[in-house]
Amino acid sequence: MSPLDSGSAQRSANRSRVIHALRQHGAMSRAALAEIGLSRSTVASVVGELIEAGAVAEIGGDGPRPAGNGAARNGAAKAGRPPTLIGLKGGLGAAIGVEIGNGIVRIAVCDVAQELLRHEAVQVDEQTSPEDTLLLVDRLIDGLLEQTGFRRDEVIGVGVAMPGPIQRRTGLTGRACTLKPWVGLDPRLLAEHVLGLPVHAGNDANLAALAEMTWGAARGLRDYAYIYTATGIGAGFVMDGRLYVGANGTAGEIGHTTINEDGLVCACGGRGCLNTLANPDAITDQLWQSHGRRPSIGEVIALAHEGDAGCRRVLADAGRHIGVAMANMYNLLDPELIVLGGSLAPAGDILIEPLRQSMMRRAIHAGEAVPDVVAGEIGIDVVVVVGAAAAVLRDATRFPLPVR
Repeated sequence: MSPLDSGSAQRSANRSRVIHALRQHGAMSRAALAEIGLSRSTVASVVGELIEAGAVAEIGGDGPRPAGNGAARNGAAKAGRPPTLIGLKGGLGAAIGVEIGNGIVRIAVCDVAQELLRHEAVQVDEQTSPEDTLLLVDRLIDGLLEQTGFRRDEVIGVGVAMPGPIQRRTGLTGRACTLKPWVGLDPRLLAEHVLGLPVHAGNDANLAALAEMTWGAARGLRDYAYIYTATGIGAGFVMDGRLYVGANGTAGEIGHTTINEDGLVCACGGRGCLNTLANPDAITDQLWQSHGRRPSIGEVIALAHEGDAGCRRVLADAGRHIGVAMANMYNLLDPELIVLGGSLAPAGDILIEPLRQSMMRRAIHAGEAVPDVVAGEIGIDVVVVVGAAAAVLRDATRFPLPVR
């Protein structure tokens, strides 16, 4: 009989606590596992049972990463030989991330050991119906599962990221969703119907924040803010180790923070919103006269790194505007760290240093230093989609593993 099929209720509860911790934090040392409230002897016993049952394994190094240069794994030594880590076996199941963005659909498959196995992106028409988009997603999922060797019944869940708020009470997308065919729909219910799999649906900035907390620059932090720059500018807030989405799912819509009361009218109907000053379209619009055309935001950033004065100026101005919004956010939430991700992150210090200086001039220090501002560590092409998968990997209640 398997050790997982026997034992007291307390032993079962202890195994569940260890598995939950490994889902939340990835591979951990035995010492770190003891910090979840179990004695070292209990951790040793539980880990032994889980190893014998084939649920966890000892691994070396810093454990798996999805992309980029992730932060140090929980429990790893800062110097010298790192301790042996305990991690879930990836073959227990897979989590799928789906990003339904403006003009693009991205799919990723991660195993339960938090390893990114495959990802794919396909260009789509923004006016494609939600049903047709999800049928495309369904086909892409089948293709990636075949490549990774997982069966469909081994998928524990699918995370779906949307470019806009999702109302917490109703599950419906709000009117601020930039994909208009999806406004007023319940993406979770629709995706579950088409895909035939359990689904979590969330805002893209929130799920990108979860990715950086799981694998990247915010690893191990309990209070931080993630700024996601795409078609608009949004933020994901992690408070006391959990995403904060607000009563109506609109927490973090900082792109609609008023920066200039007499400024341009925003798509939301407001005037002088941050989006009208610092989103990629607002940045590139300013270069018509100096460059004779409107370059892409990627070109602007590349030219800025090569020394182009006009491109450096518009990025610095955008940084200063974002810094005003960040100062107000800092005064309200006091995060440990601010991570800048998305399409503006490759600008690096050209944008981040003016952002930091602008924020410091306006933030209430309260005797302490303002939080650092850093570029995200996870690649901009996967940060949202692996964040969607992370939402599934971390939720042991809604997306259980076949482990008791």
